[in-house]
Amino acid sequence: MATANDEEILEGFLCPICKADLKSASQLTSHFESLHQEEQDVLRSLKEIFGKAKKIILNNEDSDLKETFDRALKFSYQEHYYLDEEQTVGVSRSSTDYLKGVRSARLERYATETNKLLIRLDKLVCNMPAEPAQRKLHEQEVVPWLDGSSVKLCPNCAKTFNLTRRKHHCRLCGSILCHDCSMFLDINVARTIVDPSAPQTSSPPEHEITEKNGLRLCEHCFNLIELRKQVQDTRNAKTILMTAYEQMRSLMDQARPAVAMYEKMCQSLFDGETTYNLTDVNAMRGRIGKLAEGIDLLSKQIATFPTEPGTRQARLQNAIRQAAAHYIKEDLLSLRKLPTEAQIEEVRRQRYERAEKQIALERSRMAREAERRDQLAGPSVTRVEHSRVDDDDNPLLEQMNIIRGYIKEARKELKFEEVAILEANLKELKKEYHLQKLSQP
Repeated sequence: MATANDEEILEGFLCPICKADLKSASQLTSHFESLHQEEQDVLRSLKEIFGKAKKIILNNEDSDLKETFDRALKFSYQEHYYLDEEQTVGVSRSSTDYLKGVRSARLERYATETNKLLIRLDKLVCNMPAEPAQRKLHEQEVVPWLDGSSVKLCPNCAKTFNLTRRKHHCRLCGSILCHDCSMFLDINVARTIVDPSAPQTSSPPEHEITEKNGLRLCEHCFNLIELRKQVQDTRNAKTILMTAYEQMRSLMDQARPAVAMYEKMCQSLFDGETTYNLTDVNAMRGRIGKLAEGIDLLSKQIATFPTEPGTRQARLQNAIRQAAAHYIKEDLLSLRKLPTEAQIEEVRRQRYERAEKQIALERSRMAREAERRDQLAGPSVTRVEHSRVDDDDNPLLEQMNIIRGYIKEARKELKFEEVAILEANLKELKKEYHLQKLSQP
């Protein structure tokens, strides 16, 4: 209730006449009957109205009583002028600031307490010894345990400690509790909580977590840590749209090197090289086609996810679809045209003829150099005959056969980067083999 002068807000069991706070309903009634006798008719009328209303509530089928109540209520409004007066709006007070203050204090208290527990938890799981005795000393160094010599009852369940019900300590706050009131936090889960980037491992069921593979906690500390874990899981949870977008981006990341490899293989064919063949390039083209299909399908799914038209979410989904379609059209479907078998054979024939001419020139040059050395050495020096190496026992041929086997396996698995490396090694061995042949008389 607000006063008319200073608009001060009054609360309590207030007298409607003198605005006094009578503290209780009974005192308010006694005060009104004794000090405001001129208002007794009003009080009596109100009592009659409330009594009749009670009868109507108890027997709502009594229409006569209901009509009587309506007439009495109408008479009361007409009889007493102050009930007919227009009620002015009193002073209002917002409790929002008060609520925010109370809530902020509670949140800050819980946040501060949770952060302290997380710091202790980090120290506990960091460099935790595997040996039980050393682990116990490590836990006591991080969190001092309370002295339980004078504690006879479990603070949580109030059961007496004895030989069968031993005293235990919470590893985060050091408080005392019994085994039945203990809760265990899996160590792997604890590591994930303090370091979200750590690799997650499968944790055993809750009933299988013991002191050996978990941390003994009281219910209060366990609930705070579990709440923190739930907040982390909520923040890290991925929506269906995010999952589809990440899958689409993964396919794009696979398509880029595949396109680059395809261009490299095509150029190798046009140059007449034997590193790749037409089957290899067609296989790579088919792989790129499958990646394009996957990207197109995922982008369509993203565009059709339900959302409000015209919103930022809808514009984002349409932009993803358009970007994916443009990428497929410009980068994946506009691949270089492959040469025909006849073109490849013609280029390789020309390349082979040039290589043969180069080998013949190299042989003639080496022969002239050998004759020149013999002439300079004179007749007293006899030439040492090179022993001809038998091809069956040549280790170079054996190595080349092994590399050809590796190349065959790499082609089956579409690992054309490995094919290129192995073909380069094979080419070096072939070159060495030809030089060996040329050095023989």
